[in-house]
Amino acid sequence: MGIVRNFCSLKFEVKIVEARNVELKSSPSSLFVRFYLHAGSNRKIELNTTEICSRSDDKVMVWNQSFCLECQGNETAVEELKQESVVFELRRRKTTSFMSKWSRSELVGRGEVSWKSVMESDGMEIERFVVMGEAKDCNKPLMLKIALKLQASKLVNNKRVEDLCGCRDCRTCDCLDYEAFVVACALDGI
Repeated sequence: MGIVRNFCSLKFEVKIVEARNVELKSSPSSLFVRFYLHAGSNRKIELNTTEICSRSDDKVMVWNQSFCLECQGNETAVEELKQESVVFELRRRKTTSFMSKWSRSELVGRGEVSWKSVMESDGMEIERFVVMGEAKDCNKPLMLKIALKLQASKLVNNKRVEDLCGCRDCRTCDCLDYEAFVVACALDGI
């Protein structure tokens, strides 16, 4: 008997909209958002938005930048994803140095959203403000507006070729059904 595996195709859409209540009282700097996605086996994918220059009078920083990722996994991987979160970090890099692009960034605020909350929402899609740490000195909290969308679809069960051949005896035959199936699988993979 052949091996049957159920695979899911997952499409992640992450949109970084804006940051509010940004108060940077030091030298000119650029801000960006770094976020981490779970990649299985205790691995994470790190992604960064573009850097935008901040001024001391800016209270709202707008990115409106989207990221789209697609992957495949079995049902166990989907269940594992439900236990994970997307971690967002608002980071700043001083722009006074001529090598600012290669200088280290510093953390301004950090927040997270669980994938379970996305999966349990209507249409597996949310848009919300994430509080990036606690407010200091009774100021308004730093907030990051994000949108997350998850699309999941089951793929056709992967079966061994022997199970799908018309004659059911592929170990000994070279029937046309088998060859047609192999050609169809090859074209489908292109």
